[in-house]
Amino acid sequence: MHRRRSLHFVPGGNEKMIAKALTLPADGLILDLEDAVAPDRKAATRPIVREWLQKLDFGGRERWVRMNPIFTDLAVADLEETITGRPDGYVVPKPRSAADIREIDAHLDRLERKHSVPVGSTRLVLIATETPEGLLNIGEVARASVRTVAISWGVEDLSAAMGLPRLRDSHGHYLDIPRHARVMCAIAASAAGVDWLDTVYTDIADLDGLRRECDDAVAMGYSGKISIHPSQIEIINAAFTPSAEELLEARELVAQFEEHARLGVFAFRFKGQMVDAPHLTRARNVIARVGR
Repeated sequence: MHRRRSLHFVPGGNEKMIAKALTLPADGLILDLEDAVAPDRKAATRPIVREWLQKLDFGGRERWVRMNPIFTDLAVADLEETITGRPDGYVVPKPRSAADIREIDAHLDRLERKHSVPVGSTRLVLIATETPEGLLNIGEVARASVRTVAISWGVEDLSAAMGLPRLRDSHGHYLDIPRHARVMCAIAASAAGVDWLDTVYTDIADLDGLRRECDDAVAMGYSGKISIHPSQIEIINAAFTPSAEELLEARELVAQFEEHARLGVFAFRFKGQMVDAPHLTRARNVIARVGR
């Protein structure tokens, strides 16, 4: 848990963009069958995405497919036509309740058995706040499937559903509803024992704003962020990768805990402050975030 992830969106079917994406320092690529694909192109895009998964060298990057919402007539075909490409998993948009996740889980069980894919190996990342129902039910959504490895949040669709005229104040800070969605994503993911990933930053020209938003996300315990433009990835990776000093201190602290544990001591003084179990957890999380 809490391994650093920078996931980058790639519109399904766009050959030029996938070629570029395969050169980027992202931890994973999301091949999008949902909003980035026109309705009349979705059926034609699925076999392209499957072929990408089967034939392209992703260079160790995680390979994700963003499916269409399970309550549409597109979702099951998205799974059926791409599962043989053996993606690492599916990004699930607009879940409304645990029932939506359980339905996806059941389809994946069936398809994994049909295609001799190890049952349970296909993972899920949930974008859990894109509907008012999903935000209200985020706790049960987060715990609905053992396949779920991370939860993200989204506010553009939520904003449209609720008729919100704007999302930020004059200083660029989130207003109450998007801030609530961001907070609840972190809390629900933590309670479910999965990672939480920050949502996209849509103003691609505002790299300073992106840095501020990444810093805020790190302070909230987020372990990564989804990007929509190549220029964002370097900033995201820098923000979510612990500095050399942070990593050294975390490793020193873990070593001190191991030494004190042999003496039966689990609370002690470290660099001027008292430390105990929560400090050990945070130190281990810092070390885990270095994993790629």
